[in-house]
This record gives sequence, C-alpha cells and structure tokens, in this order.
Amino acid sequence: MPNYQEYIAEQTELAQACLRDLGCQPVLFVGSGISQRYGNGPSWKDLLAQAITENPLIEDELPFLRQREGSFPRVGSALVDPYHRFAWSVGRELFSPDLFTEDTPKECYLKNYVAGILERSVLKYSDVDPVFTQEIEALKRIRPNSIITTNYDSLLEEIFPEYTPIVGQKIIRAASMMIGEIFKIHGSVSDPSELVLTQEDYDGWRDRKKYLSAKLLAFFLEHPVIIIGYAAQDDNVIEILRDIDEILAGSGDLVPNIFYVVYDPKIGEDSYPPRQAILDLREGRSMRVNCIHAKELTWVYEAFAASEGVENVNPKILRALMARTYELVRHDIPKMTMEIDYKTLEQAVKNEEELPRLLGITSLSDPQTFNATYPYLTTSLGKKLGFPTWHGARKLLDKVKSDKGVDLCVSDNQFHIAVKSGTNSVIHKYSEAAVDLLRAVQAGEPYEVTLKKSVTKKVVKKLVATRSLAP
Repeated sequence: MPNYQEYIAEQTELAQACLRDLGCQPVLFVGSGISQRYGNGPSWKDLLAQAITENPLIEDELPFLRQREGSFPRVGSALVDPYHRFAWSVGRELFSPDLFTEDTPKECYLKNYVAGILERSVLKYSDVDPVFTQEIEALKRIRPNSIITTNYDSLLEEIFPEYTPIVGQKIIRAASMMIGEIFKIHGSVSDPSELVLTQEDYDGWRDRKKYLSAKLLAFFLEHPVIIIGYAAQDDNVIEILRDIDEILAGSGDLVPNIFYVVYDPKIGEDSYPPRQAILDLREGRSMRVNCIHAKELTWVYEAFAASEGVENVNPKILRALMARTYELVRHDIPKMTMEIDYKTLEQAVKNEEELPRLLGITSLSDPQTFNATYPYLTTSLGKKLGFPTWHGARKLLDKVKSDKGVDLCVSDNQFHIAVKSGTNSVIHKYSEAAVDLLRAVQAGEPYEVTLKKSVTKKVVKKLVATRSLAP
C-alpha cells in the first residue's frame, strides 16, 4: 500500500517537473490561512465578530447578523452606520482626528477600526512562534516571481521585505514590472480606505475584477501557481479562477501548473491523500487542479524552492533593471542569452554609464547561436503552435511519447535541449524542428521520430543563470 512518504516524493517530483517545464519561479496566491498559521491572525468571521464586540452601540451578535444579512460582506455593510455613530460619539478618541471632516466617507470609520484590530492582533514577523522558523525559511527559499493576496495585514511584506507591495486599485493603474511584487488585491492596513470589506466594496471589486484578472492572467498561464491559505470554496479564489477557466476553455482537463495546498493535521504515515482536486466554480463549471495535502508545510515549500542561481538574486535589482531597460527592448533582433554575474549586475544598475555598456554586448556569440537553434521555452512553444499556454505543447509531447515510445525531453537532440540553471534547476528549450514535428502530431498526420544527438551543447559549454534580454 502506498504511504505518505511516497506521496511526498511523488508530489515533490510533480512540482519540480512543473518548474522545469515552465522555466520560471511560482506565483503565490495567499489567503488568510497563512496569517492565521504564522501570525495568529483572525479569520474573516473572527474579525467581524471582534469588530461587533468592541462597539458598544451594536447590540446584535454575529450569528444573528450573518443570518439576517446573508453574507459577510453584507454584515460589513450593516456595521458602517454603527461605527459612524460610534466614532462621532463615545469612541471618538479611538480614531484619528484627520477622519472628522464632513468629506470623510462613512465607511472609513469601520475600515480604520478593522485595520487597527489587525495591527494589534497579527504578530510581527519577529514575534512569530519559533516552531515555524524552519517552515518560513523554506517559504522564503521559493523566491516567488510575485505574490497575490487578499490579506489585509502586513505579514507577507515582513517575510518578503525585498518585494514591493501594490495595493488595491493601484494594481490596475501601476506600471508593474510583474516581478518581485505583492499584489494586495483587497487592500492593506497601510491604507484602510482601500479595504474591500462591505458589500458595496465587493460589488465595486467585481466590476474592476476583469481588468485585474487580465493584468494577472499571465501569472496563471505561464507560471506555476501555488494557492495556499484558502478554503476550497473561498469566494476570492472562485472569482479569479472563473476568469482563468474562461481563457482555458473549461474543457475539464487538468490545469497542470496550478497547485492547491490543503493543510490537514490529521494525516498519518499510512495516509495517501488525493493528488488532484476538482474546484467547483459554480453555475455548472469546475476546474481540475493539482492538490497537495500536508500536515506541515516545509516539504511543500521545499518542493518549489528556487535553484541556487535564482535564490541569490535580489528582486529589487531585477525590478530596477527592468524599469530602466523596458523601453530599450526591440523585437526585431535575435534574443541573446548570457551568463550573468549578479554582483556585476547590481553595480551596473547603480551606475548610469555601466548599464548601457553592459546591455551593449551584442556581438555574435555561442549563446546567441544556441538561442537561434533552440529559440522556444515550453510556453513560447505552445504559443507557436497556436495554444494560449504551454499546456497544449506538453500534451503533444506526451502524445509523441505515447505513440512512438520516444521522450523528446529525456536527452539533448535536434528537437530539444536541457540547460543547467544554477545547481538544481534545468531549463528546457525547443527547436524549429520540434515545432514542425508537433504540428504534424497536432494535425493527425503520419510522422516518424529518429533522435539525433545535439551538437549545440558542445559549443555552448557553460550556460548558467540565463535570462533573455528580450521579452
């Protein structure tokens, strides 16, 4: 009988295979469960209950209000007037003097008080129970591309101090670098007016959600996505995944780059939990994703840990480099992959003259020959074949393996090459010959596969920590 250790090994390999296929770091989609686990923060229900208890003008209990209003956002709306009266009467000293103007929206008093509850109740990173030290260190080693969260508190900013928070509507307006950022889609305690707390807030958020989803869509299509800290039927998850499902055409197939993490302290050594989950998207729609059940999260985080080359990169440096080179990129020149010394890169970012000199290295080189021969990552291979994401290319590669017994990705050949990145990670790239072959497979045409050993890798003897200079 399979046991939990076998489950861990299999799920770890699945996560690492996804990292290899996509050649990029994951995006974390983080819910309140993480703040509850590490910071003793309240759930949404507990947060509203505390707000009710601490306002002497509210006589009703949360269960009654929940029953009467029908949802937590509507309960939030019901608390606006009592907190407006509370602030202008017996509770005045609990609010900032700046709020007492005729132009202040009524809901600001409730939102400011709720922000205060979270600042008092959610532990600072320095105060987190040492029992979680190993787990959080493993979380940090993921070095996520970016983080998306509905949490109001600041714990994630403290765990990832090198990442830049972007709050509320600023996500839509900001000229985002799409790397090294924490997207706080429901607001932050740092700006209580942006909190999505009442029914009116949620209605407005849903109106803007399409724009938000469009901006974040690339994350969900081209990166491994780890959903953690949410219940399976959390409205926040469902709202975003419904938009993603529309793009993926909702065929019912597994979405192989989404991993839904379930915390289950009852797991035993003889357990073998489900490896997939079907998320109910409502109105007859569903999405099948990878599911990871864990009684502690260290091994889950380690499964997605960054390679040594990526782990040593400061996201602030990458953001600075991207911000200063964004307008310089041309699409009509060959891409060049180059070996990067990150200390040199850091100095170049700080030096106005050094950066243009560094980016001016455009002479023909062995890495350029390599990129010309194998120009496609798995994602770009899928798009070249007409798919919206990498999933379609992976299915065709699997079909070749099934039909002919030949795994194109197991060796370096005329179709595929694997490139070392850091010490533990590999990037897979594909040639025009792979495009031609997979187009024949896609069209149902007869085809044969005879692998020839690649000579390109003999030329490019050392290619580590690679990053293309063009998008």
